[in-house]
Amino acid sequence: MKVSHRTPCDGDVRDRGAAMVELALILPILLMLLVGIINFGLAYSAQVSIQGAAREGARALALSESSAAVDLAARNAAGSAHVTAVNQTACPVGSSSTSTAYATVTVTANYVFGIPFVSLGSTTFSATARMRCGL
Repeated sequence: MKVSHRTPCDGDVRDRGAAMVELALILPILLMLLVGIINFGLAYSAQVSIQGAAREGARALALSESSAAVDLAARNAAGSAHVTAVNQTACPVGSSSTSTAYATVTVTANYVFGIPFVSLGSTTFSATARMRCGL
């Protein structure tokens, strides 16, 4: 009778092959999930950036800056977000810091989702900020 010196911890070669097949099936799904989580974080960051850009634009508009200066301030504050439009509603003529008139700026940006091998398209983010005139 032949005695085997295998311990219970020794795996069979077939078990290791099965583990590799399982890894090959699950790894692409896990990588797509990881990239999706990262992409969601980047989209959230873009939304926060355009909110800050709208605030900066509204501040510049409330201080009676020119339309071009307001547009530039909003686009500079947007960071890496792809700003497509900066809409402005200026303070009424003759408004002062004691009035209740507001300057309003709306910033619009596009964001393209990019998960490998899956086309999710793009979305449009928008943020609006208001500041009291003359501050």
